Amino acid sequence: MPTAPNLVLSLLLRTLLLSLGVCTTLAARAEWFSDSQPIMGTEVSVTLWHTDAAAAERAIAAVMAEARRLDNTLSPYKTDSDLSRLNATAFGEVVPISAEMQMLIDKSLYYSRLSEGAFDISFASVGGRYDYREGRQPSGEQRRQLLPAIDYRLITLDRERRTLAFGHPDLRIDLGGIAKGYAVDLAARKLRQLGITHASVSAGGDSRVIGDKRGRPWMVGVKNPRARDRVAVLLPLSDAAVSTSGDYERYFIDQQTGERVHHILNPRTGRSATGIASVSVVGPRGFDTDPLSTTVFVLGVEKGLALLNRLKDFDGVIIDSAGKLHYSQGLMPPKE
Repeated sequence: MPTAPNLVLSLLLRTLLLSLGVCTTLAARAEWFSDSQPIMGTEVSVTLWHTDAAAAERAIAAVMAEARRLDNTLSPYKTDSDLSRLNATAFGEVVPISAEMQMLIDKSLYYSRLSEGAFDISFASVGGRYDYREGRQPSGEQRRQLLPAIDYRLITLDRERRTLAFGHPDLRIDLGGIAKGYAVDLAARKLRQLGITHASVSAGGDSRVIGDKRGRPWMVGVKNPRARDRVAVLLPLSDAAVSTSGDYERYFIDQQTGERVHHILNPRTGRSATGIASVSVVGPRGFDTDPLSTTVFVLGVEKGLALLNRLKDFDGVIIDSAGKLHYSQGLMPPKE
């Protein structure tokens, strides 16, 4: 029979072995869970690591529910959304808005001022006349008549009273350049609240990763804009957001001119921005990377890189219309 000290040591060893067995069992049961659903006009996808399948399913369902809520609030295509009601009433009236809507519009106006109008949510004043599925764009006369309504300075946001008013009868806004980045941020916050420490959430070209991929970085691929089954750049990320704006998501080719007509409009012209095929911006939050990727796309390579290089915590990769890659200073590949 073991003596008292040996008995204590034996019990400690047995307890340690049992606890290791429990840990090993939990680790063996833990796995990756994922789902993808069509929401917000794109695919919302979630991948997460969890030891409990039921808890993982609840976490994924919570993300999808939040994405649907945002879609019902911010969709320009749903006539009963908050955004559609704003577009219908904000000229000639001072319209009360939610705290969330105020935050989104306030951030959008910040990027409008920062970019001197390259990012402008009132692009929808002309953008609403494009139909990419049917291959239609506004006529020159329609564009000429509606272009004066694209001007963020005609959007009056009263932060204290939390109201909004438009200064032009044709002014319409679209939050598509910021909403999905905001959505992945909300998803990441929800997952963290539920104790998730390793996850990836994406909504179209916007992604947010939580932690790393169990000891390895998440490898987020930037698509080749002219060969979408191929990856142009791989970005190793952890606890970060990345947003990509490309001319290949919603577009058609004009049969008369051969022009690629895509959804990223230059607010100054009401036409598709030219010179760039894809922009990917990396930063702490999708709430910023999403509008920044659009901003850089409209600004062009030189001005876009200059903007990224003076912003702390943000970097980017630009693929120009000729297929050449351009990097901000923080992502410059090492010289050989």
